[in-house]
Amino acid sequence: MNLKEYFRLAGLFGKLNSQEKLEDDFTTTPEGETLRFFWESCEQEKINASSIIEKTRIKIREGEKKRRRNYLLITSVSIAASVLICISTIYFLNQTTIVDVDLQAIAEGMDSQAVDEVTLITAKEQLNLDEDAFIKYSKEGKVAVNSQVIKEEGEKARDEQEYNQLLVPSGKRARIELSDGTRLVVNSQSKVVYPRRFKGDIRKIYAQGEVFLEVAHDKKHPFIVESDGFNLRVLGTKFSISNYKGGTTNIVLVEGSVEVTDKNEKKAQLTPNDLLNIADGAITSQKRVDVAEYISWVDGIMLLNGNELSQIIQKLSIYYGISIQCDPSVGSEKVYGKLDLKDDIDEVIECIRQTLPFTIERSDTSIYLNK
Repeated sequence: MNLKEYFRLAGLFGKLNSQEKLEDDFTTTPEGETLRFFWESCEQEKINASSIIEKTRIKIREGEKKRRRNYLLITSVSIAASVLICISTIYFLNQTTIVDVDLQAIAEGMDSQAVDEVTLITAKEQLNLDEDAFIKYSKEGKVAVNSQVIKEEGEKARDEQEYNQLLVPSGKRARIELSDGTRLVVNSQSKVVYPRRFKGDIRKIYAQGEVFLEVAHDKKHPFIVESDGFNLRVLGTKFSISNYKGGTTNIVLVEGSVEVTDKNEKKAQLTPNDLLNIADGAITSQKRVDVAEYISWVDGIMLLNGNELSQIIQKLSIYYGISIQCDPSVGSEKVYGKLDLKDDIDEVIECIRQTLPFTIERSDTSIYLNK
């Protein structure tokens, strides 16, 4: 209540003792109803104008304070709710952008058997690389091949998640170091899809064919490998995946630990020297093995510890991109030793024939081993 209003009310109550007609004054005064209450409820001789005015002023002030508190409370809650909604919206939009990319759909766009050279596909171009090329990504997502930085036209800061794809044809191999320091060796007829640089809470790639991985340890950002029929989750470890189309999937753990989930949501925990088999997207078996036999291809060697010839030539067909078949009576024979995959296929077949007698029938597109 300001000073002007105070004196106006004081003058009004001053008329009480004179018994003047006050109807018009009460009607035109904003506080009229409050004053009327005091006037009608109190005996005239007990009326103290100064006391009533002071009490009225206090009541009005308390009402104003209460309204201010309510307004501030409602305003604060509204602002907090708006901020929370904005933060939540931004978070889920970012998660959708980073996490929900269909890597398999990207991989299906190209076939590793459709290229003749190691092929790197970026968002801007397609590069043909030499055999045993070493592709390295910096933390910022810049790429170098055999220590030579690849400059792309129109290159700018990459705020969005950009994915590259590596295709390795028959008879070739390639190595990659991802932006987090994870290293991959990619075998013949294989492909990998991966982000140019990792963003978000997880590190996720897609692999199909045969790939050896040495995952950089990062407890806060688990590493996930997606493939046909299964997902594999690790923090930091070394393992090999073999999942060529039409064949059984093998996952061999060298060190660390991994968790594999098949298409039926069945899970398996692997410890070093474990071999996990997956058929048609379902886990079928888990056993202990000598991992050297399963990862020797990384060094360009195939170790043979009593493997049947039919199994050996199946792998050689993939590595060299040529159809190799054998008579069943020969296919069941066991072979020991090692093969140098850097040699051409004729030299490799001849090396096997020195330990296991058979005849060789050769054409431009196929090899047949007979008794």
